[in-house]
Amino acid sequence: MIAHQLQLGLAGFPTAVRPMLSSMTGAPFAAPEYLFEVKWSGRRCLLIKDPTGTVRLQDGALGDLTNSFPELAEAAADLEPGTILDGELVVTDSEGRPKEGLILARMHGHGSDRPTAFLAFDILYSANKPLLRQPLIRRKARLRRAVPEGKHLLVPDHIEADGVELFDACLEKGLEGIVAKHLQSPYVPGQRSPFWLTVDAVQREDFIVVGATPGDPFGALLVAYYELGQLLPAGAVAGGFEAGELAEIASTLDRLRSSHCALVPAPTFTGPVNWCRPEMVVRVRYSEWAPDGTIRFPIFEQVRSETPPHECVRRRPRVVLENRARPDSPAYSLTTFPF
Repeated sequence: MIAHQLQLGLAGFPTAVRPMLSSMTGAPFAAPEYLFEVKWSGRRCLLIKDPTGTVRLQDGALGDLTNSFPELAEAAADLEPGTILDGELVVTDSEGRPKEGLILARMHGHGSDRPTAFLAFDILYSANKPLLRQPLIRRKARLRRAVPEGKHLLVPDHIEADGVELFDACLEKGLEGIVAKHLQSPYVPGQRSPFWLTVDAVQREDFIVVGATPGDPFGALLVAYYELGQLLPAGAVAGGFEAGELAEIASTLDRLRSSHCALVPAPTFTGPVNWCRPEMVVRVRYSEWAPDGTIRFPIFEQVRSETPPHECVRRRPRVVLENRARPDSPAYSLTTFPF
């Protein structure tokens, strides 16, 4: 299975890798066999320095972001050739908080003055040697030795055993949430692992756009998700769009325009709808799921070009029993952004 997620070249060193994915869980928990990390608001990427010394920044869809973030290629100059790091690409706003939308702005040539960093939380290859089958706790130790930290390349801290207080700290500071990782977990590229668990402090998911109501340039996006192979409506998203995003989304809607509704049966609307092929994916923040299967108070966050439509499913949380947090937990210090 691993070979299907690696594109091998350069004497067995992969030229592209799909990152390992986490599963969702419904509550923070404490367990001695897990470590816990802050989930920062950015874009999941791999920083690859091949055996020839060439550096490439690759996102989860195997897209090349190197030219958009030249400072990260420079920061990797001291990495040993034959290294692959997994981490989060982050760009901060004027208040020093990571904001995912600023990454898209950089990709379009704007905001080059905003602070940018790659937060490395795993290492897949070191000195051309694969570390995928080694347990996470050993990879973490290797990561610390391999990464010369600087302004743009950092290794965030984590805590072991106790994730409850860290989750509470993330709630207080308005952060994304936490990720729990089993200490003995191997790295399985491109697979969603039950040994990595995400606990979201806010509700957000990726949805497929199936149409839009009329407007200038459109009114609201009609979004949907897959469940048991069927495409189901999730509601209409009318808020959260930045001025610079509207034209790009409208252009994509025009390109995907269709005379047929992708939902079967097609829902009934009181006004006209411009349907489109179910190919554009957007991330939406919302308060909760309503009993009718739609989302309440949806807010658009960004277009998710790296997410394939078939992955837009309603993820029903797997509940883990919560334990008491240790009173001496260093959790709160981890929620301070490291640069």
